[in-house]
Amino acid sequence: MTLPSLYYDKNDHKLLEILNDLTNRGVDRSHFKTILEPYLRPHGIKELAAEPGLRIGYAIMQLLQSLTSEQSSDRIKALIALRDETLAAARGSMRNNRARVLVQIGKELIRARGDDEKQLELAHDFRRAALGKIGFLRRQMKKYHLLEMPEEWNQVTFDDRVHDANSKGRKSATHLIMDAWVKGIRHLTVVYYEFMEPAVARELFASARILDISVRVGIEYRALFRGKLIKIVWSPNGLQDDSDRDEFFRQEAVQDLMRLGRQVQADRTGYVRAVTERFNEVHRQSMQQEFGILPPPINYEDVARVIGTGQPSIFHLGNHIHERLMPLFANRVAELRLQYAESDYDTKAAIAMQIETLDSLDAETIVERYLVPAENPDIPDPDSPGRCGDAPELLRLDPAALTARLRHACPASLLTLILTDLDLADVIEILYDCEGRISHFEIFNIKSLTELQVTRRLPISKLLQAINEHNAVTLKRMISYCIDQLGCCGTPEGLAQRERLEEILTDFHRLLDRYRRHPLKGTIGSGSTGRSTRTHGMGFAVVETLPLRSQREVRSAAGASCIPVVCDVASAVEFVPPTVRPGRRRGLANTLAHLPGVRGLICAKRSRWRVSGYRIEDGRCGNVVSLGGMSREGNGLQLFEELKTGRKKPSADRVNTTLKNLLKVLLGFIPAFLTFYLTKEWWVLAYLGGVIWFAITGVRNIIQSVLGGGGLRRSAYLTWHDYIDWERIADSLLYTGFSVPLLDWLCKSMVLDRGFGITTATDPLMLYTIMALTNGVYISTHNLVRGLPRKAALGNFFRSVFSIPVAFAFNMVVSWALALHGVTDAAAVLQLWAAVISKFASDCVAGIIEGLADRGHNIAMRHWDYTEKIRQVFELFAQLEIAFPTRNMLETLSRPEEFIELSRSSGTDHVSEVMANALDLLYIRMYKPRAREALRLALATMNEDELDVFLASQQILAEEKEVAMLFVNGLVGRNFSKALSFYLVRYRDYLDELDRETTYSRHRPEDEPMPEVVC
Repeated sequence: MTLPSLYYDKNDHKLLEILNDLTNRGVDRSHFKTILEPYLRPHGIKELAAEPGLRIGYAIMQLLQSLTSEQSSDRIKALIALRDETLAAARGSMRNNRARVLVQIGKELIRARGDDEKQLELAHDFRRAALGKIGFLRRQMKKYHLLEMPEEWNQVTFDDRVHDANSKGRKSATHLIMDAWVKGIRHLTVVYYEFMEPAVARELFASARILDISVRVGIEYRALFRGKLIKIVWSPNGLQDDSDRDEFFRQEAVQDLMRLGRQVQADRTGYVRAVTERFNEVHRQSMQQEFGILPPPINYEDVARVIGTGQPSIFHLGNHIHERLMPLFANRVAELRLQYAESDYDTKAAIAMQIETLDSLDAETIVERYLVPAENPDIPDPDSPGRCGDAPELLRLDPAALTARLRHACPASLLTLILTDLDLADVIEILYDCEGRISHFEIFNIKSLTELQVTRRLPISKLLQAINEHNAVTLKRMISYCIDQLGCCGTPEGLAQRERLEEILTDFHRLLDRYRRHPLKGTIGSGSTGRSTRTHGMGFAVVETLPLRSQREVRSAAGASCIPVVCDVASAVEFVPPTVRPGRRRGLANTLAHLPGVRGLICAKRSRWRVSGYRIEDGRCGNVVSLGGMSREGNGLQLFEELKTGRKKPSADRVNTTLKNLLKVLLGFIPAFLTFYLTKEWWVLAYLGGVIWFAITGVRNIIQSVLGGGGLRRSAYLTWHDYIDWERIADSLLYTGFSVPLLDWLCKSMVLDRGFGITTATDPLMLYTIMALTNGVYISTHNLVRGLPRKAALGNFFRSVFSIPVAFAFNMVVSWALALHGVTDAAAVLQLWAAVISKFASDCVAGIIEGLADRGHNIAMRHWDYTEKIRQVFELFAQLEIAFPTRNMLETLSRPEEFIELSRSSGTDHVSEVMANALDLLYIRMYKPRAREALRLALATMNEDELDVFLASQQILAEEKEVAMLFVNGLVGRNFSKALSFYLVRYRDYLDELDRETTYSRHRPEDEPMPEVVC
């Protein structure tokens, strides 16, 4: 057997080959684009176009490669497809976390293009993550520095300051939102400078809505205060809907602000252009003198083209220069390595130092050494407060005038004061002058977090607390303290500020009154741009809202993510009563849902966290931690190359899945066989005991999977092995093999028989009880070791408890059968088979319990499929009603020929969407396990009008010629024959079934229970 077949699966190579075809060989992607259409669901007809791994990879590729604003609609489509595909691929108890891992590995897979070995490893990891083993997922989260998040997705995670490519960041708005979701962030503030484009806001909010992230935009302005420019971030409220945003940007005051902001940006753009020229004229030569490298001339137009419609900054310029220099750095290091071997001691030291400097010359270092105003003093600094008359109008406003103008443009807005370079006296004066318009302090920006910053922020935190508590005594003392301190400095500026504070002191109660109804709040931001290697990445979390495992992980690494901020949080539990079917009376379940002692059993429970505020703790870590790690990898340049000893042998994790499963079965079979062979004299048990033991486990798993998937009534398009998870069976056989020596030899023979004299003859009930409890402890222990949820481990323990009466009953039946056949010593025979009987009883109970759990999972997944798909059907029908207000669209939709003609003649062709929705529903019903139960549940929750709309929308399947043309035109790619054949054979039966089911749903008895959904 060759090495690749030993270590990777056939599907790993297939996935990698198809992705590389898409990325490297310029393959026509037109027949793949349909898989990103939002109206095609992941469990629908497009499964016949490509496997989930390819669809996820293609969606990520579209996000990473479409960075210009003109492609924002493509990014939105890709994000919707990515969300749906990952959530659909994620099964079991870690659905959201598994989706995060799939996206992260998918990103790495796309980025590793050109490194076939790494891509193959990632493809294998990707497919393993899709299987959903909890232990593997947790190892992957640790590998990629992702904290496990609660599956309820109710964690308090946030970042109050990040940047995308439209300010000074690297990522598009959609890419930024995707990365925030992967990190587990639920609340985000994206900050721009001086202005923002409506199209940017539209993409940002659309992306956030897709991934259920609460997002706020902030526009940073600068105000002139005592000879320096201070920063204030303006966050307009009420921009969640497109209509609200359009109305906001149409307001004259807002348009005026955006116009003035563009003037400031034009000023900054002029500086970036001038610095680009200075770099070409001066700094290139200095780099050649220092490093022996002459960088190529930088074209400003290339920089502007890369960032699209974003706001050009020296950070974008530095990143562009760094990218152009990296090949030159690599060549220079290669030259220096050759010189090193033949050089003397001093020269070697100089070479080593130069390579170290080249390695540290990242984009931020380039900005600091060559692009900042201090290195280009003859170019006017756009951020200099001393420009006076020639500065743009916005930069000549003081804080009071600026905040008044911002609040006038949008009264429902938040204004955050950035505390950088401000002390307590400055903050008090600004708060008083702004007359309560400042609503937030940026307590910390993690990018500049130092011990000095903590020391300076502590009195400001106490000021915030004093104002919010309306503590006049403390506020008066703080103002008096500032007056005393300013009196000691003796500078004219200090004396002027002292006089101003003395005026404020005589009227300081006004400051308290202005915040009596709307208290001051704090924010914490990372300032992440997605490119820095020196500062933390984006995201913060409140520790108490994370799972216990993540809390332990955070506390064990407290030094790396410690922030001296404490957040006061409280947990709130909501009870959601069962849904009452329209037109039905409230049943017993709804009455019980309001009884305090019973509602926990009837209602669905939702946990929420309420945050009351942040405060700074001096000298110790708080309960707010950073989610973003810090990378110090440099440019990856080093003096000595790593020795390459040929092809690296893959790790054991990459062993071929089939071979791995066979090895697990063999490893479990050895102790089982040896136990029976060495302890039993009867040849049947000696040679076949292990086989019988494994057969019980294997058949139980198969029956459990088949029953969970639909049993004898499963889809005609699914064979029995389509329901089987062979890796789960292999794991089960591995651990069940080690239970043989535990139960049969140690527990039954050594302890019970020889130690206490307990046998099937003396006390069969005690024998089976102790064996069942021992088996329960063993199963629960290895469940926990494997990383399964505690609830599952506890359930497996009680399954063994439930098997006690079953085992005792089996014992009685076998004893009666032996006596009936004339066996004289039935107790001796039963003693030999006691462990097998106990095992058989345990697996019978497990088959029922776990089969029901699998059934519940499958129904829950189908419920999710139908909920999303039917929502699309109703939304599309609403669009048709709006497009044709004078037509009865229900009757028109019921006559497909008339609907097709009307839709196409009007210029608003929705035919393909209606067809795709119907084909998705047909595919789900015929191919997916437990679809019938889920369909009945979906129909049972509809009222009469909804049933009519749903049934009418499916009638378009009767138009065979039109549907066939949709397949030919590329709905599921070029290989459409299988999908077309499936449609032609099955759609009539499907429409007949819908007629029966909708008729039954309309007349379903009120007291008949609805199908159960287990989420």
